[in-house]
Amino acid sequence: MSGAVLSSILPVCLLLLLGAALCQSGFLPDLFFAHLNRLGFWVLLPTLLFCTILQAPQTASADGLKIGLLLCVCSVAVTAAAWLAARVMRLPDFSARALMQAAMRGNLAYTALPVILYAFGENSRMAAVASFAIAPAIPFYNFWAVVILTSHAQDASHGRQRLRAALAILQNPLIIGCLLGVLALKSGIRLPRGLLNAVSTLGHAALPCALMALGAGLTFERLRASFRPALIGTALKLLLMPALGYVFARAAGFSNELLLVALLFLASPCAVTSYVMADQMGADKELAGSAIVLSTALCLPVMAALLLMFSSVT
Repeated sequence: MSGAVLSSILPVCLLLLLGAALCQSGFLPDLFFAHLNRLGFWVLLPTLLFCTILQAPQTASADGLKIGLLLCVCSVAVTAAAWLAARVMRLPDFSARALMQAAMRGNLAYTALPVILYAFGENSRMAAVASFAIAPAIPFYNFWAVVILTSHAQDASHGRQRLRAALAILQNPLIIGCLLGVLALKSGIRLPRGLLNAVSTLGHAALPCALMALGAGLTFERLRASFRPALIGTALKLLLMPALGYVFARAAGFSNELLLVALLFLASPCAVTSYVMADQMGADKELAGSAIVLSTALCLPVMAALLLMFSSVT
């Protein structure tokens, strides 16, 4: 069992470290990883999601949507807990909003999805279920983040920000990849073998490129600022959210395999985009950056523990 867990977690860890080493050593410049991240977000990851859904069994969609709905419910619940924690710590408003966003928004595609695919296999039914789960979760995360970050004001400028965010959700390439995969699957379209092989090969590059780009962007200098609230946000994200998900999933009658996939998603670290959105919408970007680094460093041990605890019953 420990060998199966190691084979799921170790590739993620090594690729993160490789990206960090290549960047910190100066072997590859920051600009390279910025473009690699752009390539992964706009081309490679959408292609991977498209191919996984296209080759999925029809029954995977319903289970994926169940997990996606669970992720949304847990995000709202953890947001309330983060609001309470911010009140207890007497954080200023702009820090409280950053804490709430960090606690509720997971890095699904760049961290949790690779672990799930390595654990179950890229062509497994659970891989398809995980891909379907991302489709409702990512738009909701973006929408809910905008609501949190603009909750302090109701003027026209923030109304425009919400509208722009809603339009950006529709243009999210991960959502587009999922929707195209669903449309192709439901319509019964079959790509020519040569084209399918080319698209699949492109999708296979998504995980290593995404993980190396993520590793290159992690700098522990960010932990110097806002460490205590970032630690609270990390605890809410990596511990409370999976605990709530476990209770809700058991109450909903999730099978053991669906439960494990859901918990791995819920134990994903704070999304990297949290820093960008906090900066753009007047929240505490330093707290957001600290939470991203700390939660990313600690999420893999949490995911390994989940795999050890729940893989034996799947």
